[in-house]
Amino acid sequence: MAARQLKLGLRVRDLDRSHRFYLRLGFRQIPQPDQPNLRYLTFGHTWLILSDLHRHGHHNAERERATRDGPPGLGVVLTVPTPDLDAAYALWCAEGLPVTLEPEDVGWARIFYGLDPDGYEVMCEQFHPPAGPG
Repeated sequence: MAARQLKLGLRVRDLDRSHRFYLRLGFRQIPQPDQPNLRYLTFGHTWLILSDLHRHGHHNAERERATRDGPPGLGVVLTVPTPDLDAAYALWCAEGLPVTLEPEDVGWARIFYGLDPDGYEVMCEQFHPPAGPG
């Protein structure tokens, strides 16, 4: 079953902090005790795999150098649906994390953008309830 899951991997500087953060954002843990440098999380049918930037291997020396030197995730946006945008926004503020777009209504949902503990951009979205019969 796992082979059919969409999986996104993020290399993070502080594995435990990022793990706790994404759990608080609504992800669930998939236990993998035999892989201490990775944390497997799930959100619906999508897996998020957090890997320790300094302890988990790279494909080759060039990729390792580029990953360590460049800003993590530049151009990547992880979109996370939430039933309570205000609570997700409060989490960002409580963690002292940068908000790159304050909460706003975009028609189909309320959204905001922020940076996670490693600088990855995350858009949180709370869809509007469907319109009733009118």
